[in-house]
Amino acid sequence: MNKLLNTAIMALMAVTLISCAQHGTPGAATQEAPAQDAKASALDIQRSTARSTTATVEAVDLKTRMVKLRSFEGRLFDIHVGKEAVNLNQVRRGDTVEITYAQELEVRMAEPGEVLNDVTRVIGNAEPGAKPRGIGVTEAHVTATIMDIDKTGESVLLKFADGVVTSVKVQNPANLDKVKVGDTIAITYIEAIDIVVKSKKR
Repeated sequence: MNKLLNTAIMALMAVTLISCAQHGTPGAATQEAPAQDAKASALDIQRSTARSTTATVEAVDLKTRMVKLRSFEGRLFDIHVGKEAVNLNQVRRGDTVEITYAQELEVRMAEPGEVLNDVTRVIGNAEPGAKPRGIGVTEAHVTATIMDIDKTGESVLLKFADGVVTSVKVQNPANLDKVKVGDTIAITYIEAIDIVVKSKKR
């Protein structure tokens, strides 16, 4: 299982969802939409979050492709911009970087015989000559069999369709009473990030 999908699965029942700060914006202020509570009947978990933050460009090194940013709270940090961002030379000191991150998660009991192991990624960039913009969407549909349940440790041992076995800490221990060893769960995980650079207002 690749690193991105493994991160998604760990976020599946983790104590916290992934934040913008974990995507290269440490110290930035965020706004989060309230997460939906899991339904109380059969296993049917639905959660979502949306966060946004802004930072100001302090310096751009075109040779190393390092950009120094100042967060909303005034903290300085550096990020490396990959070569896929063809318009780095359009970024100037004082420009604003706006970052929006959204995540959705659904977990249900799998249908009999249902096996899923699909990951789709879509990446978009700005037109040549424009201010850089990056849009990325990842959608994963996977199934996992419950190999063990540890109610004391509030975790489950999952075996995915590709053979990978992972121990996952659950967010809501009450959900452990809704499943048993041998059950197969179906997971849908979607994350999207939109990074926009805007010129400094004159």
